[in-house]
Amino acid sequence: MNQLGPADIRRSNALACLSALRATEDPVTISELAAVTALSRPTVEAAIAGFERRGTVVAAAASAGSSAGGRPARRYILDEMSALVAGIDAGPRNVRVLISDLRGRVVSRAHATVPGTPTAAERIDLVTDTVRQALAASGAAPDRLHASCTAVSGIIGDDGRLVDSFAVPEWNGVPIAEEVARRFDCESLIENDIKLAAYAEHYMGAARGIDDILFIQIGNRISLAQTFGGQIFQGAHRSAGEVGSLRGMRWTRTSVKGNLAWRTGPTGEDVLAAASAGDVQALEEVRGFVTEIAPLLSTVALVVDPARIVIGGGLSRAGELFVDMLRDEIHRLIVLPAQPEVLASPLGSIGSAAGALALAFQRGSQRLFGIPDAPVPTITMPADGKAAA
Repeated sequence: MNQLGPADIRRSNALACLSALRATEDPVTISELAAVTALSRPTVEAAIAGFERRGTVVAAAASAGSSAGGRPARRYILDEMSALVAGIDAGPRNVRVLISDLRGRVVSRAHATVPGTPTAAERIDLVTDTVRQALAASGAAPDRLHASCTAVSGIIGDDGRLVDSFAVPEWNGVPIAEEVARRFDCESLIENDIKLAAYAEHYMGAARGIDDILFIQIGNRISLAQTFGGQIFQGAHRSAGEVGSLRGMRWTRTSVKGNLAWRTGPTGEDVLAAASAGDVQALEEVRGFVTEIAPLLSTVALVVDPARIVIGGGLSRAGELFVDMLRDEIHRLIVLPAQPEVLASPLGSIGSAAGALALAFQRGSQRLFGIPDAPVPTITMPADGKAAA
């Protein structure tokens, strides 16, 4: 067994103090933090001093003296706007950006439509312009952005670059993360958009707090993603879930690789809308699609045994009919007493950006807090919904 060294102990103490500061928006004293964390006063003082040097924690304005006289104890509070985090969804046709404070609260957002057929450089310009727009909406200076993650369509190689994207082939091999890091002087990485959508469900979606989930994205394409122990599962070649590459099913019988083909409408959402309205042919096509994909999804579910299956993408947002039919068929095929729940994602179009935000917190912890592996906060949107994409 590895023994804990002084650095490990200091990190653990700092994490305990950070957790306590995140849990309250009221200024707290050293004594109060010591009581909450079960740490000694000198230990708490050392942790707070480290956070103060970084600007993560600030001393609150002094209040009036106590009734017994004397100087009141200093109080400290997390400066949630001292560093910002960006979750970026750089999709083939849209760019969505969410900006979060250190508590995980989304404070601003921006959206841009990708025009025409841009070059790789033009796409990166559009991404950075959209990030700048979101930062401006937050009211914070651009240098407050300390960590970011960009969701992209395709397989990410071991070097952190896209190696196979049929949706945005011009980005294959391009140093996207490095370019974002250079333009904003921040920690930066990229990750597959569907895997990030699955990751988002763990932090703010239909599987909040559930570690082992299977996420199914069904829209123009179909893809799977899994989280085990709350972490994204990559597979040996970082291509886990790429069922759009499977031969012999409807998503490969089309001129556009990976796109779903429909007979009774131009898109799956159109077909489902017609089916919900009583169109017999559309309803039959939806049933046929469910019958075709349910065995595959059920097989994957039996192999990985998820606690919950979450359905995302355009078809999950087109009404309850599709999710209900798919749930019924999966439960019919799985003949075990313990069957996974099957729910529609509530995140809509912000799923990948929200997952990117969460992963930016995880990977950027050292830059954000001065300590590695700080827990990712629960990502929250404003109560008025204005930051929702």
